[in-house]
Formats: sequence, C-alpha cells, structure tokens
Amino acid sequence: MPTFHKSELHVDHQTGRVLSKEEMDAKHQAALEAKKIISWKSSDRIFVARSKKYFTKVALYSLVSILAVMAFGEFILVGVIIAMAFVVYVLATAEPELIEHKITSMGIISGGRPFLWEELDSFWFDKKGDERLLLVSTKLHFPTRLIIILTTVSERTLLDIVEKHIHFHSAPVHTLMDKWANKLQSKISLD
Repeated sequence: MPTFHKSELHVDHQTGRVLSKEEMDAKHQAALEAKKIISWKSSDRIFVARSKKYFTKVALYSLVSILAVMAFGEFILVGVIIAMAFVVYVLATAEPELIEHKITSMGIISGGRPFLWEELDSFWFDKKGDERLLLVSTKLHFPTRLIIILTTVSERTLLDIVEKHIHFHSAPVHTLMDKWANKLQSKISLD
C-alpha cells in the first residue's frame, strides 16, 4: 500500500475517497474560477522603510557574529551569517508587490494561488505595527500559515464569511517559534 505525505493525502469530505494529484489540481483550477465573495488588494508582505542606522546595526551585529564564529572555528557559519544579512538588506530595501486576495465559495486565493477550505485549519486576526492582518493556519507543509494584510476589508466582514468554513480563534495563536522570535526581537532592537 502506498504511503502518502501529509500534504499529498487529500480526502474528499463528501465521498471519503482519497483524491489523486490530478484531481486536486483540477479542484485548485476550479477554485481559481469559483464565485468570488469578496476581494481586495494589499502588499504581499509588511514593509517598513528603514533608516541608515538600521543598516549600520545589521552590519555591526553581522560583523560581531562573524568574528565570534570564526573564533570557534565554524567557518561555514560565516557564509550563513552573510546570507542572512543579505536577505535582511534585500527585504528592507525592495518594496513589496501589490497582490489580490479573494475569498471564494471554494477557499482563499492569495496572490493567484488557491487554498481550498479543506486545506485550511483555522484563522485569527492580529495587528503588526499599523497593519491589520488575517492569519490562516493551513494543513499543508508549505506554507503552514497565510499572512494576509487587510486594507479595505473589515475584520467583521471576513469573520462572517470565513467562520462558516474554518475555525476562528478569538486571540492570536503563537507557536513556540513565534514566541522565540518575539522574545529575540524585544531583546535585539535594530531600529
């Protein structure tokens, strides 16, 4: 009997039958053409314009980290630190794209990629700086969470629509990694 990876095993909730990859591709295609309930446009990620001081701190932390790992003889980590500093630089300087989000009768389409209701687990609302966010936990291996910026659409409207299909958490759900990242972010301020 074949074994399925979690993201490859899709069960039709009406018939209880396991769907093939081709059947799931057809469902995703149908979701792209499904009846739109609501749509809005927003940037694909949160963007904050950074000052010269921010880049100086990133360079300084990177340099100190490189010197520390070189002192321990971990030369491979030097490349990792440089790569991370480069990613931070690119994300801080490259402005995000404007993408469309749609809630349809079959699921959520974000940036042209469909996510069926059966692939989604739960959702909640959060705020990061001035941005209001819709966070959707998925049953997929990647992405495990959709983070959608709300611009013109209200949280109440989305709650009424999405709660019919997946579970709503009244408070943000934080994983262990989220808690570590928040703690690290509070200890090391780059702004």
